[in-house]
Amino acid sequence: MRFVGRAMELGALAGHARAVVDERRLRVVLLIAEPGRGASGLLAEFHRRTPALRYVRAAPPRAAGAPSLWPWQRVLTELGSSSTVDDIWSAQAALTRIFAEAGPLLIALDDTHRADEATLTLLAEYADQPPATPTLVVAVVRPEVAETLPSGPAAYRVWLPGLSRDEVAEMLAQSVAFPVPEALATQLRRRSDGSPALLTAIAGQLRESDDGRRRLALRWPESATAPIAERLTVLTEPARHVLAVASVVGREFDLSIVEEVAGDAALPSLEEAITAGLIRPVTDRVFAFDSALARELSYDALGLTEVAGLHEAVADALLSVGARAGERAPTVAELSHHLVAAAVLGGDERLDRAIAATVASARAAERPAEAADAFAVAVELASRAQWSAGHLGRLLVAFGSAQLQAGRREQAREAFAAAVRLGRQAKDAGLLAEAALAYGPRSGSGATAEPTDPQRATALTEALALLNSPLPPRPPTPGDELRGYLRGADLSTVARLRARLALESTGAAARTLAEQSLTAARESADPRAMAEALLAQVESDADQLRQALREAGALDDGVLLSRAHRALAALSLRDGDLGPADRQLAEVDGVPEIAAHRLLLAGKVAAAREQLTVIAGLEGLAAYAGLRLLDGDPGDLADRLRDVTGPLWTTAAAAWIARAEGRDELADALVEELAAQPLDPWAIAFVAAAEPAPAAADRLGALLSAYPGKWIVAGPATASAGPTALMAARLETDPKRATTRLDDAARVIGHTPWLAWLRWERARLRADPQEVKSARTYAAERGLSGLVRRIDRFEPPDGRTLTRREQEVLELAAAGASAREIGERLVIGERTVETHLANIYRKLGVRSRVELVAHLRDSGRPV
Repeated sequence: MRFVGRAMELGALAGHARAVVDERRLRVVLLIAEPGRGASGLLAEFHRRTPALRYVRAAPPRAAGAPSLWPWQRVLTELGSSSTVDDIWSAQAALTRIFAEAGPLLIALDDTHRADEATLTLLAEYADQPPATPTLVVAVVRPEVAETLPSGPAAYRVWLPGLSRDEVAEMLAQSVAFPVPEALATQLRRRSDGSPALLTAIAGQLRESDDGRRRLALRWPESATAPIAERLTVLTEPARHVLAVASVVGREFDLSIVEEVAGDAALPSLEEAITAGLIRPVTDRVFAFDSALARELSYDALGLTEVAGLHEAVADALLSVGARAGERAPTVAELSHHLVAAAVLGGDERLDRAIAATVASARAAERPAEAADAFAVAVELASRAQWSAGHLGRLLVAFGSAQLQAGRREQAREAFAAAVRLGRQAKDAGLLAEAALAYGPRSGSGATAEPTDPQRATALTEALALLNSPLPPRPPTPGDELRGYLRGADLSTVARLRARLALESTGAAARTLAEQSLTAARESADPRAMAEALLAQVESDADQLRQALREAGALDDGVLLSRAHRALAALSLRDGDLGPADRQLAEVDGVPEIAAHRLLLAGKVAAAREQLTVIAGLEGLAAYAGLRLLDGDPGDLADRLRDVTGPLWTTAAAAWIARAEGRDELADALVEELAAQPLDPWAIAFVAAAEPAPAAADRLGALLSAYPGKWIVAGPATASAGPTALMAARLETDPKRATTRLDDAARVIGHTPWLAWLRWERARLRADPQEVKSARTYAAERGLSGLVRRIDRFEPPDGRTLTRREQEVLELAAAGASAREIGERLVIGERTVETHLANIYRKLGVRSRVELVAHLRDSGRPV
């Protein structure tokens, strides 16, 4: 099993190892660890990672009667010394001699709490007066004896805590072969002190369905519990009861709380437990169990009803004591924990109280996963309490929203779908609208828009229909179950629903819904509705987007602000205003695609690649495809596109990949198919990279000329494909028009890496060897390896401008072979031959086979 965690401790030991080697001076490191914390495993892992140090392990014997200095004698024997030691001084002399001879050493002295006095005295001598030998001595000691152990100029201490929550989850996942939920890892870490030994012992009791929201019943190993159980048996009955109350409060507890529940017997009983070594004082009135297992055994001794009653009593005590002057008020998480445990006793009041505390705890949670787990408990309790459809549905919406923030998309969708069903059942327009809006807006836009979500679109449509339905003939009463059904307050909701539906739609339907949304938002005067309506417009102008930004800023809504900044950035990019676009993108936090795009525009290609090591969704795919397009080589783009269907640009990218892999027939077929469709500029960029035949290039150029933007942008500034004029120049078959296009591109290209492509296209058109060399150097300096390889394949215009395949086609065509005959000779399709001939004509500046023959004759080449 792979070693888990301990990065800090391994790092500390590695630092000491480097020091003893560099300084050639012995060091003593006291590794202070509770039993079961994995000190031996840590040393074994450290030895595995530092093979340059010879490893020797020794420990005092478990049985009594061993000779003095036994561990040190074992070290001598392991190192091949035949010396025997009778006293500290002879041992020190023999060890120092063998340490100097054996080279860099790692000496592990385990379980030194069992060592005899002479062994510890020699350890203290080494700590006080270290010899000049490259030796690291690591002694494993218990915390209770750490203060009595040696100190000196060569002594250092490293504390070994329990595993962290994430380390617990990782270690257990290796043992049980299924992922361990965060809540379960948190619970087990708390109940075991993060002890690897205890966690290994109980791993077999875990089930894949355990989520950690409830306390698991665990059987702890008897070897660990027996000493604690023995100490518990010597306590009096009142002391055991007080200790049980304390175990319900927690690992650490306040005397005031225990006194509130257990009465005046609390303090004498706690003193009895201190004497038994079960608890220890922390501060004046705060105590703690000496170990997690001591609390576990005290807690497990209680019956189910008794423990639930004590949890309720503790919750009441927390409220009562917290209300007093000078006392700490309880946290909502504390109250939630106790009231949920007490809810097993049943009763509407008890359940409602637990739900209220749990919802408060969820809203106060610092991490989305914690909030989602708390809401899950609240939903479970509300179902038990048979809450109305409206109330339960709204709780499900809150639960789903927390799941969405925690990155649990599918669980969130299930919660929203359940809320929609309840809203439909109760004809509760408000609930339906809440659930529909909670799905969030469709992400991306244009080339990066995610597929329309039927579940979300249906919920939006149903909510809008119910809100727009006629009012009932009489005012609703509480019995009508029409909460949220009053129309006067729903104008902003209608605006938001229409805005979301506009994003799900296309064409005229999207435009109509967006315009209706904006009208309703203006009437409602709600900033959120206004921001969403403005961002849903099919063709928002800069003024509208700036207003959306102001509305989102007034709400301090990070999601809306991000959408507005990205929309403004995309608009600025399309206009060729790179500076304003970058300033807008700089305001977007936590989106790797945007960070990568900014880095690309700044010319930092390698740093952009690092941002896109992990990609998700169409936005991530578009960002990565844009990176490959700039590089000039599709790389592993084929693997990333394998399971993606839908957007035309992915088919265009497949054509480029086919061309790069030499599958010309497939590339030609895809290009021919794509060129007949109304492609957007982003898709055209990939078809252009696939080197279309002149006829297809002309059709694509015509499509591109209708695009008003100066820069090709994908989605809400997710990625870009450089200046529109640069792409048009690559598609242009006429050299003069291509030159004009390049001049247009130069006016907006700035210092972006696309300048390398501009320089290359100019060099290619002019066929100037010096310019070609300069373009290659420029591309190499910017890390565009695909473009560098493309330039390396370029040959001067004396007939060598052609690719290797084009040269072969040229020679056969010059000899008079037909397209069919050339295809048979080269084992390629006739259409592919025609494509190669068209490229040859374009590169050599001829228009037919007759002009080709004349060009070859004039240049002195054999025909």
